[in-house]
Amino acid sequence: MGSLVAKLLLPTISTLVFLPTISIAAKRRFHMEAMVYFFTMFFVAIYHACDGPGLSVLCFMRYDILEYFSIYGTALSIWVSLMALAEFDEPKRSTFVMFGVLTIAVRIYHDRWGYGVYSGPIGTAVLVITVKWLQKMKEKKGLYPDKSVYTQQIGPGFCFGALALMLRFFFEEWDYTYVHSFYHCALAMAFVLLLPKENKKAGGSGTPARLDCSTLCCCV
Repeated sequence: MGSLVAKLLLPTISTLVFLPTISIAAKRRFHMEAMVYFFTMFFVAIYHACDGPGLSVLCFMRYDILEYFSIYGTALSIWVSLMALAEFDEPKRSTFVMFGVLTIAVRIYHDRWGYGVYSGPIGTAVLVITVKWLQKMKEKKGLYPDKSVYTQQIGPGFCFGALALMLRFFFEEWDYTYVHSFYHCALAMAFVLLLPKENKKAGGSGTPARLDCSTLCCCV
């Protein structure tokens, strides 16, 4: 009986893998991204907790609302991670981020279970990034960004992201509890890998701020 309960709680417990992702994002000065990851972790955890035994007390919202925000947070996390990878200057960065915030909300309200929920933000972000980087390559007449970005961030990050989406859409019928938990792990790892080593657009200098309550409440 105990092992059955543990298995049912695994999708909820596995959302804690986002904690290192949140911490790393904050230490690298990606405070907005850290806040989005926290939002995602919170609603995904509560959503899965409502499916678990004896945890219905945590369902402070209707189940369909928790479901909506868990999917919305995941799609938005993918979008902000890719926008961070692009390293746009202001006001382009905030414009593209807000574009994702608004369009993803509408897309998920229309259909929250289709492939387009995640493929839409990914495809759009990849197109935007490709256009920017091709322009940079034309200006530099060479590779942009450095080769290390492709080998250490983009390659591994997209591999873990592809693994997460494959688990999410094609393999969950094998064993939902374990497959979905591995999906959380692969997704969190993809976010960590895609984030640049430091937010060069954050401004200021010195030791990066640690994640605390004020970080989660507002972007510094």
